Amino acid sequence: MNSLLWISYGILWVVVLLLGAGMIVMLREHADLMLGSREGRSRVHGPPEGATAPGLEGEEVVLAATATERPRVVLFMAVTCDPCWRRIPQVSHFAADQAEAVETLVCCSGPVERVREFAGELGPEVSVIADPAGDAAGSWRVYMTPFAVGVDRDGIVRGKVANPAYDNLTLLSRLLVAGAGDEPTRAA
Repeated sequence: MNSLLWISYGILWVVVLLLGAGMIVMLREHADLMLGSREGRSRVHGPPEGATAPGLEGEEVVLAATATERPRVVLFMAVTCDPCWRRIPQVSHFAADQAEAVETLVCCSGPVERVREFAGELGPEVSVIADPAGDAAGSWRVYMTPFAVGVDRDGIVRGKVANPAYDNLTLLSRLLVAGAGDEPTRAA
């Protein structure tokens, strides 16, 4: 009985150490998203700031009226993502409020029929592209949803935000409008 106790105690400590290492990795990635890194806001998610944004391919579900030469906020969402559904009112309000300053485009992963349903909730100011297989998100290095990438008039990535809310999207829009042609801003 005594040896069984020590074996289980040793196994318990191995599990605690593994969980602790996992937490450190998760916190490091969270800090990269929020505080920044040499490559930009996140080394893992989204294209590097200052790089040319990849093209977006997929089935155009809804195309809002667009003006040329506007910066673009590209939101990556998925029909299976509950936080994405909860962000719909904020994205709709943002797109309506910032319609003259930036174009709002949602790249939504999932079956095209469900993406059409999702797009119907967003409103007329938002363009939506269906990405059934997630290929567009993969080419943009977006592995979490919702995620927003700000692209200036020249197609250069100027900022990115994980789990964007109205305020974050507005700040991203201001960065795009005010900083067109500037070097990407980085966290200190």
